[in-house]
Amino acid sequence: MASDYMTFADLPVSILRPLTLPEVSAIVNAKRGTIARMISSGFIPKSALTRPKKNSPRTAAPLLKPIACPVAYFGLTTGRFLSEKMRHRMIREIGGIASGRCVNRPFEEGVLRIDLPKSISETVLKMVDLAAAEANVVFDPEMRGGMPVLRGTRIGVYEIADLSTVDPIHNILVNFPSLTEKHLEQAILYAKAHPLKA
Repeated sequence: MASDYMTFADLPVSILRPLTLPEVSAIVNAKRGTIARMISSGFIPKSALTRPKKNSPRTAAPLLKPIACPVAYFGLTTGRFLSEKMRHRMIREIGGIASGRCVNRPFEEGVLRIDLPKSISETVLKMVDLAAAEANVVFDPEMRGGMPVLRGTRIGVYEIADLSTVDPIHNILVNFPSLTEKHLEQAILYAKAHPLKA
């Protein structure tokens, strides 16, 4: 049923902003290089890019409009199986559905059926998750030297995300009783979206 799908109207305002390449990569669960190739090849259209602020260096990484997330997700899942002409058509359709200009229902033509609203909905859910993760991370210069920690704890976001790569979730939750599984998921997503600078 079309009303069961989520669109950009369901997003918190905090995520309706230009996104960095790592943020888009984290949302669609892809490597940054994959998203960069999608941009350079034109799969993610130029209209999905936004210019960095005027005072940013010329070499600043491109920022992406939120619409780049469902477009990238489509490219990673279904888009690669379609002709270039059909991909362009589906990308226009994604833009229309996400913005509310088009009917929010699966695309059907002959024997071809593509559930774009489901793809958009899954991407929107990940965007909501990132917004929640960002809201749950605090920076306090008086706590842990200003490193980001999970709200209500002294647990460093990057440390717990790194730990999750080598230790099972169950062990982490046992060793950090103030941590919930949701906290852990948010820390991992936040760390992917906002990698530490070397």
